[in-house]
Amino acid sequence: MIRIKETLFFLLIALPLIAQNNSSSPYSSTGLGENTFNGTQATRHMGGLDVFTDSIHANLANPASYGFLKFTTYSIGVNYINNYISDISESQNIDIASLDYLSVSIPTKKFGFGFGIIPFTSIGYRLQDVSELEDSNIFNRYEGSGGLNRAYFSLGIPISKNISIGSTLNYNFGNLLYRSGQFVDGIDNGTFLVNESDVSGFNYQLSLQLVLPINKKFKAQAMFSLEPLSFLDSQNRRIFYTQSLSRETIIEFTEIDLAQSNLNRTTLELSPITKIGFGLGKNKKWFFGAQYNLAKTSTFENRFFERNNVSYQDSKKWSLGGYFIPNYASFTSFWSRVVYRFGFRSEQMSTIINNIAIRENGVTLGLGLPLTGLSNVNVGFEIIQRGQSTSGLVQERILALRVGLSLNDIWFIKRVYN
Repeated sequence: MIRIKETLFFLLIALPLIAQNNSSSPYSSTGLGENTFNGTQATRHMGGLDVFTDSIHANLANPASYGFLKFTTYSIGVNYINNYISDISESQNIDIASLDYLSVSIPTKKFGFGFGIIPFTSIGYRLQDVSELEDSNIFNRYEGSGGLNRAYFSLGIPISKNISIGSTLNYNFGNLLYRSGQFVDGIDNGTFLVNESDVSGFNYQLSLQLVLPINKKFKAQAMFSLEPLSFLDSQNRRIFYTQSLSRETIIEFTEIDLAQSNLNRTTLELSPITKIGFGLGKNKKWFFGAQYNLAKTSTFENRFFERNNVSYQDSKKWSLGGYFIPNYASFTSFWSRVVYRFGFRSEQMSTIINNIAIRENGVTLGLGLPLTGLSNVNVGFEIIQRGQSTSGLVQERILALRVGLSLNDIWFIKRVYN
């Protein structure tokens, strides 16, 4: 009972953080928003490899890994991000901090399971352009907020000592809000159009994990994961209003009847995703792996909120990464027991803007700092470059500090002494 109360407390203390916005990217205006990485900091610091699994870290993005878990793990991850955004004429720095994940993972004698909540997508942008006329200027403003959260339940079952299968059921929910406005220099009243969607729906993931000993020292790991095509329900509202800019009061308000155009309720696609990864390592010493992700996003569309200059293609991502431990059993040197992680990823994103495909590259470095027992703190830096500063686009240079806490315990084992 005490441990159950601790688990509920662990989940409740961070729930207010879920509502915080965790994107500052203009590119979050496309699709369902900016996709967030659905794994732990330890995985992210290796370039986002889902293929690596061990007995003390929960691998949230690979449910089959729960079949190898030996210790109950409480996991929480937070981040601080600085986004330097620039185009050909100006630049801006934006700082945000938010939650990356919150999870509990529990092994039993027959299987392992886990549950938690993860920000799935996020929208956070504010853009403005000016049309210069002879006697006045017209200001056009575009902004968005919200995103989707994901509550999940994962189950991993070991088929043998070296093979595990798993599945995750996700419930996705959230609110997407897009607002555009126009006002004239010297005139107090501006006109605004708001498109808002309440989105919800289920999807699932299947995965297979292999951990194959090559000899007494080396092990190979392999992973295959599939998220089939699924759909989300979107309940939509469209509002047009006039607002006094100086008094910030709404003067005229009209809600548009979307039922006439069959846009009051639409369906959004969650594209199918396939992942395959391989790696080789020496137990408690080093690991190096590679992974390929393919998301069939070219068929995505949002009939309710369409963008004339935006289209979609399949998303492809390559990840390379691993870790190194100088001496995990050292009694004299703390830094010899630290896990040194590194990674690189390159992604062809799903978004095409002004007929230009958007790319993203990232480099990660991380430290796994040991705590009492098998618990640890994972601290790392990530450097990301996204987009370009020409052809009407913006370039983002992102520096992220990410911290993850992994607390380990033993459940479902009968105590000999009290």
